[in-house]
Amino acid sequence: MKDSILYRTDLIEIATFTVNPQEPEFIETGFASAPIIVFPKNSIWIQHAGSDPFVADPTLVNFYNQGQAYKRFAIHQSGDFCHWFRVSDDLLSEVVAKDKDHFNIENMLCPAAIFIKHLEVLKLTSLNNDVLCLSLEIEEQVLGIFHELLIQSAVHDRLYNLQHHRHKALVERVKESLHDDLSVNYSLQELSALHNTSPYHLSRVFKTISGQGISQYRKQQRLRSLTLELEKDDVALTDLAFDFGFSSHSHMSASFKQVFGQTPSDYQKQLYLP
Repeated sequence: MKDSILYRTDLIEIATFTVNPQEPEFIETGFASAPIIVFPKNSIWIQHAGSDPFVADPTLVNFYNQGQAYKRFAIHQSGDFCHWFRVSDDLLSEVVAKDKDHFNIENMLCPAAIFIKHLEVLKLTSLNNDVLCLSLEIEEQVLGIFHELLIQSAVHDRLYNLQHHRHKALVERVKESLHDDLSVNYSLQELSALHNTSPYHLSRVFKTISGQGISQYRKQQRLRSLTLELEKDDVALTDLAFDFGFSSHSHMSASFKQVFGQTPSDYQKQLYLP
C-alpha cells in the first residue's frame, strides 16, 4: 500500500494511491485522514461504514470526509489505483459553506470534462522544474474541480434519495460484470439473463439509477481506462481497440473524439508536449 504525494502547497494536496489485493491492508478498514475527492483508475468495490457497497471505477468520483471508515473488495487483480485531491479545511469549509462534514454523498458520475481536467492537472504536477511557476494555475484548477463537483453533487443527492435500495444493488452487480473484462461485448439479453431479470427492467433501472444507459456507461468506462494505456509510449492503438471491445481502430478513435473532443493519437501527442 502506498500513498505518493505528487504536489502540495498550503492550500491543496494531490496524491496517487495504490494497493494490490495480495497485501493484507487491502480489505482492512481504512480511515480518511482528511476530506478528499478520489478519481478511481481501476474498478473495485468500496463500502463506507454503515452504507451499501458500490463499484468505484473511472466513471465516478468518490467523496470521503475526515475520519470516514471504509472497506475495499477486489474485482480483479489490478487492485486499487486512484488519484486523490485535497484542499485545506478552511478553504473547503468556505467552498461548501459549512464547517461539519463537507460531503453528503459517497460518489457521483464524473463528467467527461472534469475527468479530462483532472488529468491535465496531473500532467502539470509532473513538469518538475516548471511546477513551482505553475502553482497558481494548479491551485485554481483544483479549486475549480471541487467547485464544479460540489455543485453537481447537490443535484445528485436529491436524485439519490429517490432511488430504491434493491434497484441500486442490481446496478452495482451489473457494473461488476462489465468490469470483469472490458473487451467483452455483452448484449442486453446476456446481461439480463446473467442477473436474472428482464432486458426491459434492467435497461430502465440502470438508466434511472446511474443517469445513463448501459452502453453509454460501458463506453465511458472503456475510454477512461484507455487514457491510462495511452500514457505508455510503446502501446499499439490497434491492439488497444480490440482490448477494450471496439470493433476497429477507427471505431475507438471516433468514440474517443466524441467524448473527449480529440482522437487518441492527438491525446497521446499532448502527453509528451513540453
